[in-house]
Amino acid sequence: MRILCDEMLNGIAQWLRVAGYDTTVPTPGLPDDQLMNRARAEGRWLVTADSDLLGFSEAADYVIYLQGGDDEARLRELTQRLDLDWCRAPFTRCKNCNALLHEASDWEVAHYYPGSIRLDGQSVWACSSCCQLFWEGSHVRRMRAQLEAMNRWR
Repeated sequence: MRILCDEMLNGIAQWLRVAGYDTTVPTPGLPDDQLMNRARAEGRWLVTADSDLLGFSEAADYVIYLQGGDDEARLRELTQRLDLDWCRAPFTRCKNCNALLHEASDWEVAHYYPGSIRLDGQSVWACSSCCQLFWEGSHVRRMRAQLEAMNRWR
């Protein structure tokens, strides 16, 4: 499943990426017709809270309109509409840019690692695109617990 979240739903896009879903966000200010064209060209669901996108003739084929008033309500609605498995492939994509992660090389760790944090032999994952490093710290444990909680919405 490939997803394009409109710019208003960047927080939802990050959670989808954390769960391993291929999720992009357009350049801010992209006109609605170009959003639709991109969704169609890339074979993506266009997830939005903008009811104007429902006016396009191909909306039924590409648009998922979320009515919830906040991110939690929208995440719950999206989970139920797409039967999302939030634990399907967690932490395999960069939450910032959507690139697939790979095990970091010694060079990447030495070059990009904030030395103030102790890894204690943990595995480190890297993003080739934005050079972010990820490891199993307390933030990841909290995010994993959140993914498990969201999975119960199915």
